[in-house]
Amino acid sequence: MPVKDLIRRKVVTIEQDDTVMLAAQRMKDKMVGSLVVLDGDKPAGIITDRDIAIRVVGAGKDPSTPVGDVMTRDPVTIREDASFFELTKTFREAGVRRLIVVDREGKLLGLISIDDVFELLTTEFANLITAIRG
Repeated sequence: MPVKDLIRRKVVTIEQDDTVMLAAQRMKDKMVGSLVVLDGDKPAGIITDRDIAIRVVGAGKDPSTPVGDVMTRDPVTIREDASFFELTKTFREAGVRRLIVVDREGKLLGLISIDDVFELLTTEFANLITAIRG
């Protein structure tokens, strides 16, 4: 099963020049914990609620700080045609909780979290148990 079939939610984005205040408001409004930071139609970074807590509030920075100043640059991505095995391997090797899904040209397609993978596996295990129990 390719990664593109596993994308479970629409990705919420922001631009590098937008403020951290806008990022926090967008996370609140969309009920998400991270935003993909775009440079055109390609991911330039990612900012999480934890980044805002540590790199902005904890560092005493102003909420008008540009997202580009505090985001994680060069985020870990995975291509849409990667396999489930490649996905789990990338999570393990990169030590991240979210992977940005891109097409062959590196354009943003979606986001998949490790929680999405756990949810998928839980459903599949339940299906297998049901099959075994008949």
